[in-house]
Amino acid sequence: MRLSPLQEAWRAYVEHTLYLCDTCRRVDGSPCESAEGLYRAYWEIGKRVTAQVRDASPPRQ
Repeated sequence: MRLSPLQEAWRAYVEHTLYLCDTCRRVDGSPCESAEGLYRAYWEIGKRVTAQVRDASPPRQ
C-alpha cells in the first residue's frame, strides 16, 4: 500500500527529525535547514490538498 503525497511528506519530515539528523534530535537544538524545508514541503502539499478538496466539494446550502 502506498502512502499519499501528504503522508509521504510527513514521513520524510518525521524520519529526518527523529532518526536521521543529530542536530534535530538534540533536546535543546532547533531543527536544521533540511528539516525546515521538509516541513515547508509538507505544509505546501497540505494546503494544495485542502484546496483541491474544497474546490471539489459541492456548495453549502
